Amino acid sequence: MAVYLPENVFAVCTNQLNSDYKQFNLSDNRQFKSVKLGTQNRVFLVKIDKKLSEDFECKSGWSSGLGTVAFGGGVIGGMLLVAATAATIPVAGWIVGGAIAIAAIGYGLWQMSQRPTCSEMIGFEESQWKNHHTTVHFDSNKVKNKDMYLALTKNSMLACKEGGVLLPFISRTSANSAAYSISLNNNTEKWVNIGSGLIAGVLFGFSMGTSLPVGGLLGGARSLYVAKQTAIFLGFLPIGYFLINPLASSTATSINAGIGDGSYENVKGAGESTTNLIQPTDSWDPYSVAMDAKDIPNIKQRMIDNKATKSDIAKFETGVAEAQRQGTYSLKNNPDLKEIIIRMKNGDFGSVLKDKITNKSGNLRGMVNERNVGSAVNIHHENGKASIKANTLLNIETSGKVAGGIITLIAPFVSSFFAENAIRLAAEDFSNDNTDSIAVNANDA
Repeated sequence: MAVYLPENVFAVCTNQLNSDYKQFNLSDNRQFKSVKLGTQNRVFLVKIDKKLSEDFECKSGWSSGLGTVAFGGGVIGGMLLVAATAATIPVAGWIVGGAIAIAAIGYGLWQMSQRPTCSEMIGFEESQWKNHHTTVHFDSNKVKNKDMYLALTKNSMLACKEGGVLLPFISRTSANSAAYSISLNNNTEKWVNIGSGLIAGVLFGFSMGTSLPVGGLLGGARSLYVAKQTAIFLGFLPIGYFLINPLASSTATSINAGIGDGSYENVKGAGESTTNLIQPTDSWDPYSVAMDAKDIPNIKQRMIDNKATKSDIAKFETGVAEAQRQGTYSLKNNPDLKEIIIRMKNGDFGSVLKDKITNKSGNLRGMVNERNVGSAVNIHHENGKASIKANTLLNIETSGKVAGGIITLIAPFVSSFFAENAIRLAAEDFSNDNTDSIAVNANDA
């Protein structure tokens, strides 16, 4: 037997952000309304009835749009952070960074302005009832398109063109529980997207903000650096869209299918597939910070004071020149500088330089960068305490970049889990909905 759905049954949507339910009403295009639920005088719903008492607040447009705006705002915030802490105010990197920030904010606002309304979306041909009755019709005797008058049952679901699934509930309590669960998880997904977008933007903005001081032109090593960061930013978009986003979605789907009671797959299968462009998160170089070039002669003098040969000094100068050409003091592709830094670590040029480039674990990781090399000579001088403080801040900065990178890379997986968890919880409430209040059953269903 099948339980038919009368008008004004409660409705929830797997894409809703609000925590309240709506109701399914009769379509304005329905020609006949004679088959009713006994004394309740409620007309039974059919396929043509795709109308809600009110629109839901849909996460589509809001979640992705706010994340994009947050990224753009983060880029500006990251560049302003550099301006507040640097000795010189960067300019050239702001040209590219500012353009990307403006584009991101503009695109995000456009996404938000495109947020759909239920009355629009469920009116499209793509939005159709699933699991309707295949043989029983209501009020179809005098209509040509009888298919649109096939009866809806308790298992029917309305798949929205925007990707959500609208579920009918007979029990007010079950509808309320499902609406609350969906809202909680979808809003969590939204805030994860906003937070990860903001963090990625700050890291990218900070990276671009340190690219060139006032009066400089986009040329030489810094031009390469700006080009590299921009290429990483642009290159990561398709990687996120075609690789990370699908992987995060499939992982979240598998987890929720594993912990669910089997009803999740039914609702998930009824929905339209939608994929949003995730935010770029790998657009910075954690080993590249502002260079204090005036300290290079002092470092050379410190090496000379500790018996460095002309060959040692020449290698150091060659390594510095190569680092400036590459736009980074990473040792990966700079053998001359790597040799000198390792010798500093081994104490060949005195304890001052050895202490400066060696971290607490006794290795170079996270310690060899422009600022550490540039300020090494200041330790044990009058400004020793200030240098130690600067080194501490640098380590905090590096740790923040690493932590930020980890957060933004796992964020798509976290947000996808909450998106799928909203569907799973709604599906379980839908499956357990109490139908006792509907007394009319179909004997031939």
